[in-house]
Amino acid sequence: MTNAKALLVVTLVSMAVFTSTALGGAPMGPPMALLGEGNWGVGGEYGRDSMDLRAHGTLQAIYGGIPFDFVETVEIDSLAMNMFFGTLAYGVCDNWDIFVRLGAADAQDDVSGTGNVPRNPNDPNSLVDQLGVPQTYPLDSLDSDFGFAWGVGTRATFCRSGPWAFGGLVQATFFKPGDSDIRYTDPLWGAGVEHVGEASLDFWETQVSLAVSYQVDTLRLWAGPFLQFVVGDFDRDGDILFDGENFGDTFNASSDLQQESEIGAHFGGDLSISQQVDLWVEGQITGDSWLVGVGLIFKPQESFGM
Repeated sequence: MTNAKALLVVTLVSMAVFTSTALGGAPMGPPMALLGEGNWGVGGEYGRDSMDLRAHGTLQAIYGGIPFDFVETVEIDSLAMNMFFGTLAYGVCDNWDIFVRLGAADAQDDVSGTGNVPRNPNDPNSLVDQLGVPQTYPLDSLDSDFGFAWGVGTRATFCRSGPWAFGGLVQATFFKPGDSDIRYTDPLWGAGVEHVGEASLDFWETQVSLAVSYQVDTLRLWAGPFLQFVVGDFDRDGDILFDGENFGDTFNASSDLQQESEIGAHFGGDLSISQQVDLWVEGQITGDSWLVGVGLIFKPQESFGM
C-alpha cells in the first residue's frame, strides 16, 4: 500500500507537470477514486461545451504565381462542441483509479482573422497600413461532422473525514472533429475574389482539478478549482476564385491554438443508483468557456464477481 501511494503521488505530479507545459474542456466526472483496488469499470460520457480560442500563424496566398505571406491572428468565439465517449477504468488501489476513453466530437463556430493584410492592394503603403493597424476579416463558419476523440486520465482520493473527502483528477483528451467546408471573401482583394476550401481543427485539452466532496446517503456532491490548457492547430487551404473562375491560385494558412482562460471551477453530483452503477452530472466554467456533462460507470465485479 505504501508503494502504491508513492507511485500515485509520482504519477499525479508527473502528469501535472507534463500537461501544464505540453498540452486543457472534456467531461471530468467525480474527482475521487470510484472503483477500489483491482476492480474494473466500464461506462459512457457525454459533454456539451463552449470555449473561446485564439490562434497565431501565417496566411500564404498565391496570386498569379506570386506568393504573399501575412502574419495572422484567428479568433474562434464560443466554439460549440458535442462529445461522446466510452470509458474503461481500473482501480490501482482503494484510493486511485486510472482510465482511458474513446469517442467522437463535432465542432461549430464563426471564425474571424486579423492580419497585416493591406486594405488596398493597389496602395499597400497607405497611411493606415504604415501605422501598422491590422485588418480584421471574416473566415466563414466551422460546421464539422463528428470526428475522432480519445483520452487518458487518473483520479484519486487523498483523504477522508466522516462524510467529507478531498481528491483530484488529471486528464488529457485529444479532439479532431471532421473538416469544415469554408468560403469567404479574400482579405486582400475583397469583393469578387473568394477563398474556397476546407478548415481543420485538432487539439489537446488537458485539465488538472482538485475538489472537496460531501456524502449524503448514496449522493456525493463535489466542487473545487481546476486548471485547463489547450494546445493544437487550426489550418485551412484551398483555391482562390476570381468572379467564380479558378486560375490556379491557392491559399494556405496554419495557426497554433491556445485557450483564452486557464483557471476555472467545477462542481457536480455522483449518485450510486445501485452497487453496480454510478451516475454523475457536472458543470465546468472559466472566464471564456463552460461545459455540462453527464456520465455513467458500471462495475461488473459487483454483478458477476469478476
